[in-house]
Amino acid sequence: MKTSFKTLICALALSTTVAFAGTEKETNKPTTFATGVYATNSGKISVGIEKEAGVATTILLRNALGDIIHSEHVSKKQTKYQGKFDVSELQPGQYTLEVVANGEKEVKSFTISAPKVVAERTIAIQ
Repeated sequence: MKTSFKTLICALALSTTVAFAGTEKETNKPTTFATGVYATNSGKISVGIEKEAGVATTILLRNALGDIIHSEHVSKKQTKYQGKFDVSELQPGQYTLEVVANGEKEVKSFTISAPKVVAERTIAIQ
């Protein structure tokens, strides 16, 4: 009886450990800044940054090959930044937006897809 009780307790403890282990990777968020990135209806990417004073920040827009398409610097004196990037002229593909400050980096990925072509039919009666 004691053995089966111990086995039951060990099995319960092990299953609880596995249940709370989680499958998602824990992401280490930067501590010197916070970002908010979202797409607008007008084909732009809006970027908001709140950071500590005295920390220079760089925003990089990269294509799938890792080439820098656009870069912007936020001065050490600014604690808040709000900007928009017009991506309507970019080719369809995968892009990343990187915010780098004080040795920390946050990367946001996004995809630009080609617009769907709608076939228009015309009916003429003679």
